[in-house]
Amino acid sequence: MAVGIFTGGITILIHCITGKYMKISCICIVLIVFLNSCVNKEVLLISKNFMRENTGLDTLIRIDGYYYNEDSTWLRAPFIISNNKEFQIYFVRFESHKEIQEILGNKNFISNGNYTLLGDTINVQWIGKYGFRSYVIYSEQYVIVNDTTLRRIWFSSNANNSTRTRDPLRNDIYKFYKYP
Repeated sequence: MAVGIFTGGITILIHCITGKYMKISCICIVLIVFLNSCVNKEVLLISKNFMRENTGLDTLIRIDGYYYNEDSTWLRAPFIISNNKEFQIYFVRFESHKEIQEILGNKNFISNGNYTLLGDTINVQWIGKYGFRSYVIYSEQYVIVNDTTLRRIWFSSNANNSTRTRDPLRNDIYKFYKYP
């Protein structure tokens, strides 16, 4: 079905380019290329173009696995945090560690971001896709409890052009799990 739609679309495009709609087709192609090249600079700064430097996080917590909140009724998204300010969250609801381990490394489910470290607090910003060419900026704070436990004390997002903040007293606990 999808192949038929694709080849049908190509056929229509070729007809438009060679027919009387050539000028309109060229304008549409240029517009599509232009829109795809325009990416929000803030999104790029948070997800890709940040300064990667050694933070020393590996001296405070384990970073050779992922962190996961098994008790959350909200999302239960596991995340990976590295020693060079990179933060990757798998923004999908999982029911088991087996499901998580099967999807780790799959780029289709990763949302990227970065973090700063201030004492025992990790401040995270990451980007989630929210519809066509729309993004949500998420901000979170985690306090390091010990080398295998993080406590999320703050969460905020700018979804629908309004900031939403989760209850800071909720204190979601994220435990470390080693890669298989």
